[in-house]
Amino acid sequence: MNADSWELRKDGPPLQLLDSLSDDERAIAEDELIRRIHSGDDWPIRGLGHLRSVKALPELKGILNDSKPALQAIIAHAIWKISKDPGIIPVILKASQQITNWQELIDLIYLLPDFHDPRTDALLAAYRDHPEYLVAYNATRASGLSTDEVVRRFQLSKSG
Repeated sequence: MNADSWELRKDGPPLQLLDSLSDDERAIAEDELIRRIHSGDDWPIRGLGHLRSVKALPELKGILNDSKPALQAIIAHAIWKISKDPGIIPVILKASQQITNWQELIDLIYLLPDFHDPRTDALLAAYRDHPEYLVAYNATRASGLSTDEVVRRFQLSKSG
């Protein structure tokens, strides 16, 4: 969990490692991840969501409102994975309205299917028509649909 370089962090937290821990190791990892929660790093947040750490909920809720929209979406996703609290859905919807960076939108897009909520499903569907190719492509992919139509649409827009 002490990944401090792009090479070690580029693929996200080592979720398979977390899955392979014994109960005692998991408790240690959970405490370490909670200790590392802050509004500038999504790794501990994603890890705690994956672990479904009820113990982390107060800390996650504590940094939610003071975080930037992209991180708010990640925190909301972690809280959802832990508690399935429907009250967190408006947080991710609001954060989505404030995210304009296409890379952050793509991160958000891959969180949305986990909510299984009509509002997040509608948001994901809307992103399939986004004017930025990579956003539309990834939204279509995250929806489990063929990307052929998106590719065609953007090829036509470039040629015409």
